[in-house]
Amino acid sequence: MQGTRWWLICYDVRNAERLRKTAKHMEGYGERMQYSVFRSWMHPRAVEQLRWELTEILKPEDEVLFIPLCGTCVQGVRKTHAIDETPCWPSEPEGHQIV
Repeated sequence: MQGTRWWLICYDVRNAERLRKTAKHMEGYGERMQYSVFRSWMHPRAVEQLRWELTEILKPEDEVLFIPLCGTCVQGVRKTHAIDETPCWPSEPEGHQIV
């Protein structure tokens, strides 16, 4: 799909209940990389939808960062290593197969 790319989404939520709701909601959009950091393969329209949905959960004192990653950035991320594992960032995630 045109314009689909990797996004790094980071959030800082100051209330425990909103934090749990945000984390649960984000699980439907991507893969958790750290406690409050997700990576998502999304089209710009999906990003806008997620932003809108998060406005229903979060308050003005909470913060969210949507960081678009270009191909060069993704290549750089592939070369970084976490202490516990080596991240795998495919150029595109595997699609669903209908059997």
